[in-house]
Amino acid sequence: MSGGTGTADERGDLTGLLRWYPPAWRTRYGPELVALMEDDLEGGRPTVRFRTSMAVSGLRQRARSAGVAGHGSPPGVRVRAGALVVLASWTALVLGGAAFAKLSEHYSDATLAEGHGVAVAAYDAVLVLAVTGLVLVLAGVAVATPAAWRFLRAGGWPAVRRPMVVAAVLSVTVVIATVGLGHWAHHLTVHARNGGNAVYSGAFLAWAVLVAAVLATWTGAGTAVARRLDLGPTSLRIEAGLAFAVAVVVGVTAAMIGLWWVAMARGASWYLAGTRPGTHPSAVTAPLVILMGWLAVATAVALYGAVRVGRSVRAV
Repeated sequence: MSGGTGTADERGDLTGLLRWYPPAWRTRYGPELVALMEDDLEGGRPTVRFRTSMAVSGLRQRARSAGVAGHGSPPGVRVRAGALVVLASWTALVLGGAAFAKLSEHYSDATLAEGHGVAVAAYDAVLVLAVTGLVLVLAGVAVATPAAWRFLRAGGWPAVRRPMVVAAVLSVTVVIATVGLGHWAHHLTVHARNGGNAVYSGAFLAWAVLVAAVLATWTGAGTAVARRLDLGPTSLRIEAGLAFAVAVVVGVTAAMIGLWWVAMARGASWYLAGTRPGTHPSAVTAPLVILMGWLAVATAVALYGAVRVGRSVRAV
């Protein structure tokens, strides 16, 4: 197959691979890319390896178009993209923080052989950092609000309506689920609320997944709006500073949770393993390993976003 001589089904199959690329890029280069793919395949069907290669290439182009990767975008776009990457890392931190809150529930009731002061200090630091991160993110939202209002007044709502509506609907669902779950929990014993009732445990897990979905969708909706805003140099520099601060919060929070883990492991490993007091099991448990791995990824993402901002903000 060459020069666009493929069947309609084959061309449709190749055209479907263009969905990985940004809309503007597809409009400009799509037909040429389809013709190149036809020449490369020489009448054959696209293999899994070929499809994967096109997907990776398309995602890279999306990253470059969004300013997340490469240096072809204007400095302002790269600053905004870097700040949004940091915002995504903060969302991941919030989810990790919720898991930490569950894992560390009633930790203060455990009598530590040593390291009690360190554990308390690390836990309190996590609480302070959580509030600090929220304040910084809300400050970033406040800085961008005037530009967002101008965008919506200029007819931008249709472009962001879908992610905003999805986030709003999920939020209402979470509120209803929270009220119902709380009413249910009020009529259960402590043992039933902490794994003794399998149905309740399943419902709680579903609720946690729903909360995670709400955070993810609101982050996606905020990103959809932020990518379309026309922010002036002053606003961009403020957002850059806030992004740096949020990245620091993400990294330090991960470090404090790790410090809490070490302190608890030295003084009350039985608490981490869920065994009886006085025993000395391994403090390396699957939930904590997964949590720390998650926080390590969030920190790496935050660092990347901060570096992206730092390299671009000087040119704004």
